[in-house]
Amino acid sequence: MVNPVEKKSRRHSLARGGRAADPKGERFFLQGQRWRLPKGLGLAEVEARIVRLRALWTDQEKLCQDSVFINLSAATLREDHSLEDAVAAVRRGLLTDFQPDTWRFNPDGPVQTTDQSTQFRDFAPSKSWLQSTIESKGVVRGPLEPNWSPLALWIADQIKQGVQPVRLPPLDELFATVIRGNKIEYHFRCLASILSQPVEAQPTRIEQLMPWDALTLLQCLMRVFPSIPWAMYDHQIKSVVESHTYDARQLLNAVTAIKPDDSSVEEMLPARPGIRGSFHEAVRTYAKKRRADFTKGGVFDGSGHHMLGLVENFESRQKDVPLARLGFAECQEIYDFWRNRPLNTRTRLPLSAKHSSSHIGELDRFFKWLHTTPEFGWRRPEDFDLIERKVKRLDSDRRSIHDIELKTFSVEQLRLLYKHALPSERLRLVWCLNCSHGAAEIGRVEWGDLYLKQPHPWIKEGLKFDSPDDDSWCGLLRPKTDVIGWWLLWPETVRLVEWWRNELQKSLKKPLLTSDRMLVSNTGEPLYRDSSRNAQTSFANQWSRLLIRVAKHEGDDAIPKLPFGTLRDQMSNWLGSDENQAVLASTALAHGIPHSKDKLLYKHYSNRPWARLFDAQKKYRDILQPMFDAVPDPVQEPYRGQSPVEMK
Repeated sequence: MVNPVEKKSRRHSLARGGRAADPKGERFFLQGQRWRLPKGLGLAEVEARIVRLRALWTDQEKLCQDSVFINLSAATLREDHSLEDAVAAVRRGLLTDFQPDTWRFNPDGPVQTTDQSTQFRDFAPSKSWLQSTIESKGVVRGPLEPNWSPLALWIADQIKQGVQPVRLPPLDELFATVIRGNKIEYHFRCLASILSQPVEAQPTRIEQLMPWDALTLLQCLMRVFPSIPWAMYDHQIKSVVESHTYDARQLLNAVTAIKPDDSSVEEMLPARPGIRGSFHEAVRTYAKKRRADFTKGGVFDGSGHHMLGLVENFESRQKDVPLARLGFAECQEIYDFWRNRPLNTRTRLPLSAKHSSSHIGELDRFFKWLHTTPEFGWRRPEDFDLIERKVKRLDSDRRSIHDIELKTFSVEQLRLLYKHALPSERLRLVWCLNCSHGAAEIGRVEWGDLYLKQPHPWIKEGLKFDSPDDDSWCGLLRPKTDVIGWWLLWPETVRLVEWWRNELQKSLKKPLLTSDRMLVSNTGEPLYRDSSRNAQTSFANQWSRLLIRVAKHEGDDAIPKLPFGTLRDQMSNWLGSDENQAVLASTALAHGIPHSKDKLLYKHYSNRPWARLFDAQKKYRDILQPMFDAVPDPVQEPYRGQSPVEMK
């Protein structure tokens, strides 16, 4: 068989990306581009450069597919996680449909393009703040069709010439690729800080970049084009090394000052010089990152308070240590503190196994972040995965069989609650029984999530279910997990919802928007306060008042003092009598994987057992018929003729 490099015929199939032999040097064709390799190269070197060109194209193709452009002003903001979420949503096409764009360049600079319009799909998670972020930050898809950019062409020329390592690219090729009008490609947003400087202060050549800017760009290029052996210029490398050396000397001087007569200077040298900061400093920086994780659209999610409390405990309850000294043994010591169940500072009893496990889980996330962030330069030891994480068990952990049983209300107890509840309380009671919701779920329901007195919206899309015209539905994504949930609404639920909507419109004196939450106060404030540490306070308080009212009229032992969240478990507990029913229970709860044999890992919504769930909801409503019989009209006020004081 004739080797393609040595083949003299010029009739090669260029469509297959082949190369044509030429006395002036081998020619190589790839994706519509042709390069002539220098003449005189041996066969092995020709093949090696061709392999590198193909790897470059793989990197460029992925960049084209993942490319997203944002406003330059937005790119200068650090740790803007709302922007990260918006970019991720646009990139994956989960929330918006963008027309494909293409790379288009000219010698005079980047071509100005028009932002494509967006169209949100039904049930998009938090689409209001994402829509706002996308519009305010100017987030648009980049080219979807793979093509050669000026930067990729420059890199290909370096490969063709056999340059290794490849130095930082010229600014002209770089800006022509990543800048489009007033927008910058999201992967290269580190350049935005340079472009935000006055024109006279901006570098005109890549060699003029400040050392740390050059290092940041180098790290960016290594992520976008991992097949290329990148390198900074010598003077930039020297400056970065000198800075790290200075930090190491400062740390050494600090250690020497603390223990001036403790062994030799060599023994006191940090195991990994150049690492900056201490454990507590890193924890404080990580706390800012975690707060940003739970901040969406400028609003802090109250569920993040628990995680921030765990992070704060790392600083308040564990000793500080220079990160340069944080090796395997020191990391294991940090984990051991929580594995051994330290005393609760308030009760002076050992922490629960669950609470200790939560600290260990957050430690895992902290060290993963610390390993990847360039701010401190710390890297995990090679054997980090061997760290023992198992929480110690105590004799007090042994549980009684009675503790395992899930406590719920009986139908008779629900009847008493329903009988003595105010109409607004009945709405919460019936809704949570109907939809297996707790405060976090019902508190986030928006009016746009309701489909009253109509067939199921997915009937036209192939959902096999007999849905009359007078059915009513609620469809939404479960908070945090984004698992889709659908629930058939009972007639009593619809009656209470319509009453509540009329009452709200009278109270607020304005029409209700589809993006407004269903449960709000008389002033329009959401009853579920996402940013609060105790987001469910209003639900718990009203529930407590109802329990007290029932106890006053029916006796202290009439109903158990169970929390409001018990209502979420009522239908699922009734459904979960066997494995097949457990699948329906997890669907009702909008769970992902409640047990090892769960069947809910479906790629398409139509594969979930919706029809069986809706039938089960109807049957469960029949079980609760005695409760509804207690009050024929759900919006009827209890204790008619009594004063508000007597009602309480």
